[in-house]
Amino acid sequence: MDDAGEIHAFAASLRREGSSVWSAASNVFSASMSREDGGGGDDEEALRWAALEKLPTYDRARTAVLAMPEGELREVNVQKLGPQERHALLQRLAWVGDDHQRFLSKFKDRVDRVGIELPKIEVRYENLNVDAEAYVGSRGLPTILNTYANVLEGLANALHIIPSKKKKISILNNVSGIIKPHRMTLLLGPPGSGKTSLLLALAGTLPSDLKTTGTITYNGHTMNEFEARRSAAYVSQHDVHMGELTVRETVKFSAKCQGIGHRYDLLVELSRREKEANIIPDPETDVYLKAAATGEQKADVVTNHILKVLGLDVCADTIVGNNMLRGISGGQKKRVTTAEMLVTPGRALFMDEISTGLDSSTTFQIVNSIRQTIHIVGGTAVIALLQPAPETFELFDDIILLSDGQLIYNGPREHVLEFFESVGFKCPQRKGVADFLQEVTSRKDQRQYWIHGDEAYQYVPVKELAEAFQSFHVGLALRNELAVPFDKNMSHPAALKTSKYGASMKELLKANIDREILLMKRNSFVYIFKATQVVASTLGSFGILIFMLLGGFLLSRENVKKWWIWGYWISPLMYAQNAISVNEFLGTSWNKTIPGFTEPLGKLILESRGLFPEAKWYWIGVGALFGYVLLFNILYTVCLTFLNSFDSNKPTISEETLKIKQANLTGEVVEASSRGRTASNSITSRNTVDDEAASNHATVNSSPTRKGMVLPFVPLSITFEDIRYSVDMPEEIRAQGVKETRLELLKGISGSFRPGVLTALMGVSGAGKTTLMDVLAGRKTSGYIEGNITISGYPKKQETFARVSGYCEQNDIHSPNVTVYESLAFSAWLRLPADVDYSTRKMFIDEVMELVELLPLKDALVGLPGVSGLSTEQRKRLTIAVELVANPSIIFMDEPTSGLDARAAAIVMRAIRNTVDTGRTVVCTIHQPSIDIFESFDELFLMKRGGEEIYVGVNKIKDGYNPSTWMLEVTSAVQEQITGISFSEAYKNSELYRRNKNLIKELSTPPEGSSDLSFPTEYSQNFLTQCFACLWKQSMSYWRNPPYTAVKYFYTTVIALLFGTMFWGIGGKRHSQQDLFNAMGSMYASVIFMGVQNSGAVQPVVSVERSVFYRESAAHMYSPLPYALGQVTIELPYIFVQTLIYGVLVYAMIGFEWTAAKFFWYLFFMYFTLAYYTFYGMMMVGLTPNYNVSSVASTAFYALWNLFSGFLIPRTFGDVTQTFDDNGVRISDFIESFFGYHHDFLWVVAVVVVSFPLLFALLFGLSLKLFNFQRR
Repeated sequence: MDDAGEIHAFAASLRREGSSVWSAASNVFSASMSREDGGGGDDEEALRWAALEKLPTYDRARTAVLAMPEGELREVNVQKLGPQERHALLQRLAWVGDDHQRFLSKFKDRVDRVGIELPKIEVRYENLNVDAEAYVGSRGLPTILNTYANVLEGLANALHIIPSKKKKISILNNVSGIIKPHRMTLLLGPPGSGKTSLLLALAGTLPSDLKTTGTITYNGHTMNEFEARRSAAYVSQHDVHMGELTVRETVKFSAKCQGIGHRYDLLVELSRREKEANIIPDPETDVYLKAAATGEQKADVVTNHILKVLGLDVCADTIVGNNMLRGISGGQKKRVTTAEMLVTPGRALFMDEISTGLDSSTTFQIVNSIRQTIHIVGGTAVIALLQPAPETFELFDDIILLSDGQLIYNGPREHVLEFFESVGFKCPQRKGVADFLQEVTSRKDQRQYWIHGDEAYQYVPVKELAEAFQSFHVGLALRNELAVPFDKNMSHPAALKTSKYGASMKELLKANIDREILLMKRNSFVYIFKATQVVASTLGSFGILIFMLLGGFLLSRENVKKWWIWGYWISPLMYAQNAISVNEFLGTSWNKTIPGFTEPLGKLILESRGLFPEAKWYWIGVGALFGYVLLFNILYTVCLTFLNSFDSNKPTISEETLKIKQANLTGEVVEASSRGRTASNSITSRNTVDDEAASNHATVNSSPTRKGMVLPFVPLSITFEDIRYSVDMPEEIRAQGVKETRLELLKGISGSFRPGVLTALMGVSGAGKTTLMDVLAGRKTSGYIEGNITISGYPKKQETFARVSGYCEQNDIHSPNVTVYESLAFSAWLRLPADVDYSTRKMFIDEVMELVELLPLKDALVGLPGVSGLSTEQRKRLTIAVELVANPSIIFMDEPTSGLDARAAAIVMRAIRNTVDTGRTVVCTIHQPSIDIFESFDELFLMKRGGEEIYVGVNKIKDGYNPSTWMLEVTSAVQEQITGISFSEAYKNSELYRRNKNLIKELSTPPEGSSDLSFPTEYSQNFLTQCFACLWKQSMSYWRNPPYTAVKYFYTTVIALLFGTMFWGIGGKRHSQQDLFNAMGSMYASVIFMGVQNSGAVQPVVSVERSVFYRESAAHMYSPLPYALGQVTIELPYIFVQTLIYGVLVYAMIGFEWTAAKFFWYLFFMYFTLAYYTFYGMMMVGLTPNYNVSSVASTAFYALWNLFSGFLIPRTFGDVTQTFDDNGVRISDFIESFFGYHHDFLWVVAVVVVSFPLLFALLFGLSLKLFNFQRR
C-alpha cells in the first residue's frame, strides 16, 4: 500500500471514532463551504505553496513549509522529521503557547474562510437527583466489628431477610439547568453543596454506588448513546500522580492515551477545501495543525502547547514528586492535574477546584486562557472555584450556585445580584461577589447581607431560595428553554465520541510500556497507597498458597484428598513442577537402573514423588504455563475495566450533621446540648431564634475574641538576617555546561516577625515562600543554610524552638484511621505541658474545634486524600487545628486557605486572627486572598521569583482591585523589564529597608531581664506517657483498618480451613517417610505463607504512618522509640488472635497429638514466627526510602530464609520413638540423621525464635531514629 493509501486508511480509522448514527458523510467536517481567494507571502514561500497545492489531499495534509533557524524554508513531511527539523518545529511552535489568543483567532479565521463548522456541545440536566445510602454515626466507622457486621447485613439484605440500616442522604435534589457552548460557567457553593457530584454526573463519571435519577443530555443525546468520558473531560480536585515522572512525561502520557480526536479529519477537510478555494493557509497555524494531527511528535506538540499555556514549561523536566520525594510545588501540581485533561480532544470541560494552591495572578491567566478557547473555538466549560478573585469572577458568563444540594441560581452573571436583591440580600460595595454568593446561603453569615432594615430578619432557608429562583425571570426563561427539546439533527457529527478509547490498542500498549520502562530506569515502581493494595497483597498470597499446596511438592498427588483433587489439576505449579522434573529426571544422567528394579532411576524418583513419568508432560507443562500467562493478563484487564476502587470517598456522617443539613433546607434550627457535642438535639422553628442569630452574628463580626486561647504562653519574636539557602546543582543543569556546584534558592533574605502581628508571606509560584518558611521552622532535611536566626534575641536552637512553634504544612498529612477528635487529642496530649490536666486539655480541644468549625466532624474518620474520609477543605482545617491545640508561641502556616472556599477561608482567618490577638507570632504564606482576608493581615513580606525580598511593611493598595492580583502583576518579571526597575534593588535602597534593618537589629538584642528558651526535658511528656499516647493512637488506627486487620483474620481462617482439609488426619500417620514429609510440609508451608503474608501486608500500613511520623516528630511530639514501641506493641494482640485462629483449627484438623505441652509448643512457635515476620516487614520499611524498595528488598531475604531454613520441626515429632513401617527406622533417629535436628536443642531454638522479633523491633526503632528519608 502506498503512503496516500496508508493515510487514507488511517483517516478512515479516525473517522470511525467520530462516526455514529448522526453521521452519514465520509468526513464529519463535510458541509457547506465558501470559496475565497488567498495569497500572500514572499516568492519562495509562494512557490512552495504552489507545489503543495498540486499534491493529493492526504499527502498535502502531512506536508508543511517549515522555517529553519538559519532562515531556510524547507518542505517537510511532518510524519518523518529528522532531529534538526523536529527541533526547528518545536522552536517555531513556541509562539502558540506564548500568544494563545492570537493562535486561536488565526485558527478560527482559517476554518471560517472555508465554511467549516466546529463541533459544539450543549449539556442539559433535568430533574437530576443524586442520593447515597450510608451508615450514620459510629456504625459508619470502618472498625473490625462493623466490617463483619456490614458483610453479614449485606447478605441478609440481598436475601430480603432484614431491611437495610443504611440511611438515605440527598446530595443533589431535583436540579435542572443548561450549560451552553461559547460560554464560561462558574460553579459556586459552600462545602457539601454537591458541586463535585454535579460535575461528576455531567461528565459521566459518577460512582456507580450512588443512585441517580433524572436525565443528562449532550446535544439532545442521552449518555447511553455515546461515550461521555471521551466527549467530556473531568479535572479532579485531587492531585494523584506518579511522583517519579516529570511534568512533561505525565502530560505526554495523557496525550498519547487520549489520542487526537477529530483533529485529523478536520485537517484533511480543511486542506481539501483550501485547495479548491485556492487559499494559502497561514504557515504558522498550518504547521501546528499538521504536527498535532499526524506524525510521531503529535503528543509532543500538544503537550508543549498546554505546558506553555499553563505556565508549566519552566518545570517541564522536573519530577512531580510526592510526600516522600521532593518535586514541583503544590500549585504546579494542581496545574499538572489540569494539563492532563486539557490535552484531551473532548469538547466539554468539567473542572473541580483547579485554583487550589495557585496565586490569584496565575489563576486569572489560566482561566483567561480557557475562556479564550471556549469563546473563540466554541467549547463548553464548567469550572468550580473556591475563592475566585473579582477579576477572575468577571471572566465567566454564567453562574451556577448550589447549596445543600439545591440549585439556587443558574444563569447569566449579570443577573445574579439582582436575584438576591429580590429576596432581600445585597452584596456590600467592597465585598467580592463570589464571596457573597458562597456566604449568603449560610445560616451564620446570611444576616449581615439583609437589606430590609424596617423588617425583622429571619433566616431564609435554602429551599425557599431555590423556589424563589424558579419564579425569577432568569429561572422562568431557563424552564421555558428546557421545555423545548434540543434538536438532535443540529448536533455536529464530530461533537460526541462513540468509541471507548482515543487511541488504538497498539498505541495504548506502547504508551504504557514506555512509561513502565521510564519508572524502571529510575529504580522505582510507583506506589500510591490505597486500601485495595493491602487487600490485593492478602488475596494474592491466598491464591499462591492454593497453587503451592496443590502443586504436588508439599503434598504428593496420591495424598491429595478427593475433594481437593480439582485444585491439583488447575494449579500452574503442578504443570511447572512436572515439566521441569520430567526434563531433568528423564535425561541420560538418570537413565540407570539399581538392583531390584527394572525401570530407570529417574523414572522411579518421579513415581515416588507422585509425578508423571511420561516425556509428553514437558510440553503439556509449557503449554499450560503459557495459557495461564494469557489467562491472568486477560483477567487483570477485565478487573481494571469493570471493578471500582475498594474504598469510596465518603466521610463518616453523624446524626447531628444530617439534622443540620435538613434544618438548613427547611429553616428550622438544631439546638444541641453541650455546644453541639452530643446527638441529643431538638428542632425548633426559625422564628424563635432570631435573637440567637443576631447574637451569633455580632460575635463573628465584633472585636476579636480569645476563644480557644486560654492557656498561658510566652510571646516570642523571630528575626532572620542574610538567609541564604542552596542545594547541589542538578546533574541535568550541570550537563548543559553550568560550572557552579550549588543552586541558590534564597538570596540574602532578612526580616522579623513579632508577637501580635499577623504577617502575609506572598509572591508568585517559585518565589521561595515555602522554602523560606521551611528554613525558619527548621524543617529542611537537605541543602545548605547560611545566615542568622534569633528567637527574642537569642540564637535559635531547633530542640527548644520546636517546643514553642507550630507548622501547618501545605500537604495535609494525617493518620488515616483515626477520627478528627482523636487526631487533635493526640497532638494536645503530647505537645501541651505535662501540668495541663485532662479536663483543661479536653476543654481547650473543644474550643479549637469550635473555632475552626470542626465540631460536626469530630467523629468523622480522617481517611486518605482522594480515597476516603475528609474532603480537601475539611482536611485543611484539621491541619490548622492540630497545630493550634499545641498552644505555640510562633506559628508558621503554609497556605492555610488553599483548598478552601471563601466562607471556609474567612472562618480559618478569623481563627488565625484570634490566635494573633492573644500575642502570638503568626506568619502565613497565601496565594489568593480576597480583600477581606488581605486586610486582616498587619504586615506583608513580598518575594519575587528567584528567592529575593522586594517589600516588607504595612500594606498600601488602591481601592477596587484585588490586592494579591495587583501586587503580583506590578512586581512581575515582565513589569521589571518594561520599567527597567529591579524591585529587590529598589527595596534595598529604600528608607523602608533601612527601618526594617534597624528593627531586625533591635529585635536581635535580648531584652533586659530575659533569658534564653530552656526546658527541663526535650519533650513535653515523659517517655512512658509518649509510649502510652502512641499506643493509644495505634490502637485506634488498627481497630479502624479492616482492609488490614479484618482481612488478615479472614485470610487466616480460610487458610487454616484449607490446610486442615488438605492435610486432614495426616498428623497421626507415621507409616512411611512420605507421611512424615507431608506432615512437615504442612508446618513448613504455614510458616512461609503466613509469615510472608504478615510481613508484606504490614509494610504499606507502616509506610503511610511513617509520613505522619515525620511531621509529628519534627514538631517534637515524641521521640522515635516510643512511636516504634507503640507500633510494635499494637501488633502483639492481633498476632495472638491470629495464632489462636490458625493454631486451634489446624492442630485439630490435621490430628497432631493432643497433649497440652505439644499444643502450646505449637502455638508458641507459630506466635513468635508470625511476630518476627511482621516486625521484619516493619524494619524493612524503616531501613528503606519507600514501600517499593522495602518490598523488593524483603523478597530477596524471604528467598534466602526459605532456601536455608529446612522444615520447622517442633516437639510434635522430635521425641517420637515409633518406627516407620517400610524400613523400621525410628522417627526421631530419622529426623536427627536426615535433617540434623536434635530434640534436646528445643529450648535453644525457643530462645532464638523469641530473640528474632525483639531484634527486628529494635532495628525498626533505630531506623526511625537514625534515618530520615523525607526530602524537603
